Amino acid sequence: MRIDEALKVARDRLTGISERPLLEAEILLAHLLQKDRTFLHAHGDEFLSKEEEEAFFALVSRRSSYEPIEYITKEVSFYGETFLIEPGVLIPRPETELLIDELLKELHGDERICEVGTGSGVIAIMLKKMRPRLQIVATDINKKAIELARKNANRFGVEIDFRHTFMLDGVGDVDVIVSNPPYIAEDYPLEPNVALFEPKEALIGGKEGDEMLKSLIDLFINSKATLLACEMGYDQKERIMRYIDGYDLRVRFYKDYAGFDRGFVMKKGRK
Repeated sequence: MRIDEALKVARDRLTGISERPLLEAEILLAHLLQKDRTFLHAHGDEFLSKEEEEAFFALVSRRSSYEPIEYITKEVSFYGETFLIEPGVLIPRPETELLIDELLKELHGDERICEVGTGSGVIAIMLKKMRPRLQIVATDINKKAIELARKNANRFGVEIDFRHTFMLDGVGDVDVIVSNPPYIAEDYPLEPNVALFEPKEALIGGKEGDEMLKSLIDLFINSKATLLACEMGYDQKERIMRYIDGYDLRVRFYKDYAGFDRGFVMKKGRK
């Protein structure tokens, strides 16, 4: 089968599974052939070997069963960089880039930061890349995530203290806490690719969804940190505001690309 023919068949098989079936077909074939997508467009009339054809449609079959394409290719794009990703570790979303942007607005560049729930390490790594003088500790209860985060840090040549621990346990005093915690409610209907493949502990924040966020706020209040930055659910702004009512805190919320409330930056003191 020719490359362009194989892509059309794959596109048809992925229609209804993916919002971008042809693009994902191209990503899978380029991954298999170890070429870029430009090569596919320039060599559409070339034939795949029988082995290549079988291997390609095996990948398409995995994707048509809702397995995320990032887990198939073991790569994810984030903040313009390509990171390693593996099943069992949450796939970074584009919206989380905004958490980094909003935090950078508040930093001097030499703070000691703890990222809670680092996952694949993308937040900590991008912060370190953009502000090399930061001292960053990153924690996660998922040992596989910590191992992957270390691989990604090595990939980008940055030094981060990754720790397999719960929240801030054993970390000591920090200036800043940052987290993209689990914030989805238990009864929220997830898309098949998320529900079937991504780690629930990195998604579900409790019965209401905001329990982990409130725990982070409690930790922040009782720590020496002066700044807390978190991603959150689109419908959690009012609950967060009620939760901190009466505390000597300032909070600034920010929106995502679709205009929904998506996170906050919290400081101690009213001024």
